[in-house]
Amino acid sequence: MSERIGVLFALRDDPSLVVRAEELGYESAWAAEGQGKTAFGKLERWAVHTDEIGLATGIVNVFSRTPATLAAATATLDAHSNGRAILGLGVAHPGVVETFHGVPFERPLSRMHEYVELVRRYLRGEADSFDGEFFTPERTSFWDAFEPVRDEVPIYNGALGPANVRLTGQVADGWLPNLYPRPQFEEAMGWLQTGAERAGRDVSDVDVAMYVLTSVHEDPDEAHRAAAEHVAYYLRDVPGYYDRAAKEAGFADEVEAVRAAPTTEAGATEISADFLAPLGIVGTPDDARRRLDELREMGVDLPIVRAPGGVDRDWVARMLEVFAP
Repeated sequence: MSERIGVLFALRDDPSLVVRAEELGYESAWAAEGQGKTAFGKLERWAVHTDEIGLATGIVNVFSRTPATLAAATATLDAHSNGRAILGLGVAHPGVVETFHGVPFERPLSRMHEYVELVRRYLRGEADSFDGEFFTPERTSFWDAFEPVRDEVPIYNGALGPANVRLTGQVADGWLPNLYPRPQFEEAMGWLQTGAERAGRDVSDVDVAMYVLTSVHEDPDEAHRAAAEHVAYYLRDVPGYYDRAAKEAGFADEVEAVRAAPTTEAGATEISADFLAPLGIVGTPDDARRRLDELREMGVDLPIVRAPGGVDRDWVARMLEVFAP
């Protein structure tokens, strides 16, 4: 059996790359969603061009759609792809939720908990009303127009903080960490286990599907530059999430230097190779596969490789070839 591996195409929408990933044996292709194309729109398009690869939202947030809307979109994608949909959820962050969507970023974990429960009710077609804190539908069965392919779709949570990781172990099928420093991973697996035990589950039932930043280039300096700019963007534009984990891993001085720089590019020059090493796979193709095996040994069930933001198509195509199972 081939080793499991997925690929995140982030905001890129190129069906030919998804087709190539399927040809190479990738298990799933993940589509991010921000302020551009919807994840579901891209995945519907990719479904037309592929036959087997899983099609995953990675991620959609729980503030900008109602659970009913999200369940309908998921079931539609699942029908159009003959049962290949995967639902990656997240609470996102205030910059997306409040600044772009204009919705208060309030009680995100309580909202996630209720959201997952309601989405599952809709997919199962349960008809009972639901008296929640955020949503109070009088009817949760709405499959009159078509019959879903599946009444259960795998749900992953893109969690970072301790409480959210514990919630993942409690209610989700998978955990989807991003830019998670390896020194903190073992501790976070303990959070995941605590959550699973709360629900009477075994932590091994939760699929650990980590986004893996890969910056692979024959020129090590170019690989470092692209990865550093990617990390600098997250540290500067998503405060309170990725910077916290990096500080806990011992890189507080570099985080502050990146945050204080006038631009993302300038901030990237403050990021050392030692900082990047526990966050991703950076270097030449010869080193890359070995580093991926180390992640599997650490406890990652499904590495999901992604190229740095802003690189060209050839870079992404090279990544697919390097990490093909």
